[in-house]
Amino acid sequence: MLEEISNSLDAIRSSLPIAYLVVMPMLILAVSPVSVCNAAHEFTAYRMQQYDLGGVNYGCQHSVISSEARTFESASYERRCVLIKSNDLTVANYNRVLQDSPTSIVILINNNMTDEQAKSLMEIEEDLLRSEPRCPVYFANEDEDLDDIYSKVTKATATVSGSAAQSLVDQATFIGYHLTSSGATNAPMPDHSITNIQMLSYGANSDASGVVALLEIARVLGKLYSDPKTHPKYNVLFLLAGGGKFNYFGSRRWIEDALESSAYSNLHYSTSLLSSTRLVLCLDTLANMKNNEGKQEALHMHVSKPPKPGSVAHTIYSNIEKSAENQYKQINTSMVHKKISINAETSAWEHEKYSKRRFHAVTLSTLSSWDSPLRRSIMDRKEYLSPESLTRNTRMIARSIIHTIYNIDQESATNLMDGDFVIQKERVNSWLDFLSSQSRSQQQMGEDHIVVSALKKEMSQYLTPANVHTSKIVADKRDPEYLFYSGLKIQINASVVRSAIFDLYLTVSIFSYVAVIYLLVIRFDLLLGVAKNYGAIQKVKTA
Repeated sequence: MLEEISNSLDAIRSSLPIAYLVVMPMLILAVSPVSVCNAAHEFTAYRMQQYDLGGVNYGCQHSVISSEARTFESASYERRCVLIKSNDLTVANYNRVLQDSPTSIVILINNNMTDEQAKSLMEIEEDLLRSEPRCPVYFANEDEDLDDIYSKVTKATATVSGSAAQSLVDQATFIGYHLTSSGATNAPMPDHSITNIQMLSYGANSDASGVVALLEIARVLGKLYSDPKTHPKYNVLFLLAGGGKFNYFGSRRWIEDALESSAYSNLHYSTSLLSSTRLVLCLDTLANMKNNEGKQEALHMHVSKPPKPGSVAHTIYSNIEKSAENQYKQINTSMVHKKISINAETSAWEHEKYSKRRFHAVTLSTLSSWDSPLRRSIMDRKEYLSPESLTRNTRMIARSIIHTIYNIDQESATNLMDGDFVIQKERVNSWLDFLSSQSRSQQQMGEDHIVVSALKKEMSQYLTPANVHTSKIVADKRDPEYLFYSGLKIQINASVVRSAIFDLYLTVSIFSYVAVIYLLVIRFDLLLGVAKNYGAIQKVKTA
């Protein structure tokens, strides 16, 4: 009996059709088109900014992502998360996607885009912010994994099947991705404060380039003011005001608090300094773009009212003009006059906040217009900036300020910025690296933020530490002038999914396979007889 069973099993093992019953399921698993390693991917995304300013809501009011992925090339976007590459992003394409009711949009930023592509993206960012999308909008940097996901989703969803049979086949072979956000919330932050840093040198920007220029100017003036022999007649107050992107709220509140009599009970402010202010000099976007290197560059003084000859503003501008003529002939200087618009919701330049309070104020910038897209663009990155131009512009400004406060002609002191007083390119580049590597969204810029702490520490080295202060500005909870929302940075999980038709096909296949095995086990005697006959035939053929 045992010998018969052994012979039967040998016959079964030697039978190719029957061996398939065991081998094929393992083979199917081995050649599966989706590997375990590529079955899921996680990437970082940044939600479109959301805030309320003056009772008006800006940006994206939604945050949760949980739906299947589609791409801009897909046939349909309804109730799907749509991936759009920055090269395909236009206002028309963006509105076209929104009209099809997607659940969310993820814009993939190309890290190697051309200058024209970067310029095109900057021009539509303001439209995106004001579009009030009905779904969450996120930005993510492209990488190899995201490109692979994009191409697979595009290949699977870009065309519509012609027939019902073809549609069933496409559904059965479909490989897609389901995107899910992790930790996505957009809760209001009513207690969030805006931080200002005030540095006062007795006897003496919302953008990184202006901050770097201010630090270098403060370092040079700090050395001059610390020596009694070079102590000028002017006092200089340095202010790094927060909330620059939000209608310069930090500057406005600082002015209001400084002008209140109750504010002078401490050393944070000086009544005599404010009442005798000769000029407020604002620094904004002082670095040129790299693609402008070798071309005619510019440095503009923006004013709300043309300064009179002999005023501090006019003298500084004249010194900048002479410095450009004598040393930096590639820089074109100009004075841009723009009247303050009383009915405008937001101020064009920071100096307008001071001009409304009867202070003489100007803004120095490489931009000729206040509405340049570069001022609020996500493409405002260090790799697109020219540190050389920022160093050169800072030298011109520092030199002009020193010539003004010491009343020195440009021609009589050509070596004024030598030695310890030179604007150092290495320091400029180092600070640009640091500031551009840190997330500086207003929701994160608290008093203990690494950037705020580093700036305060740096200024304390140049000036008397007792004169360096930080102040927090909190909106009125009863009638807030601004309100920020959390959840700007999240993780998105992309996991492989199959269609419901595929699940049905798989269920039928497994059921059929199990049914065959069940019948073979139940009718094993029949199987045994077939195997014996088959084995006998094989032996006869061999003989």
